[in-house]
Amino acid sequence: MKRIAVVFVIFAAFVFLTSFLSAEEKKHEFVGVDKCKICHKKDNTHPTWLETKHAKAWESLDSAAQKNPDCVGCHSTGTTAAGELLTGVQCESCHGAGNDYKSMAIMKDLAKAMENGLLIPDSTTCMKCHNDKVPEEFRPKEAYNWAKMMETGIHALPAKAEKK
Repeated sequence: MKRIAVVFVIFAAFVFLTSFLSAEEKKHEFVGVDKCKICHKKDNTHPTWLETKHAKAWESLDSAAQKNPDCVGCHSTGTTAAGELLTGVQCESCHGAGNDYKSMAIMKDLAKAMENGLLIPDSTTCMKCHNDKVPEEFRPKEAYNWAKMMETGIHALPAKAEKK
């Protein structure tokens, strides 16, 4: 009987630790702008993002820079679970990998979306790329100004889609 109790305790501890560690190590996966635009086309977020330098960031690199990890890190978003490189500074560059928050049921609840990986960007988000590590020849003439970039460098804030 003691053996069964010991085995049960060891098994219970294993189950607890496995579930605890997997919850701690959960990594959200990128899905790409095509998934985001399903909802954000109607609210004008996606169309206005398409007009930004962020959307065109990958195309601004020459072929050599597209192979340079120092350039790729800021001019792309990341890779999907299938290994597809998401070129350009897409939604998830700023808002976090969206696989776990992309559904409408989750996105309707901001707290739930944030629990599932949604990030609300701030100046530190932008400073991951807009910093002094950018080669001198590519730095803007004026210092990076987060407030100004929020007016011009991102996208329109989501507008409520008109009901028809």
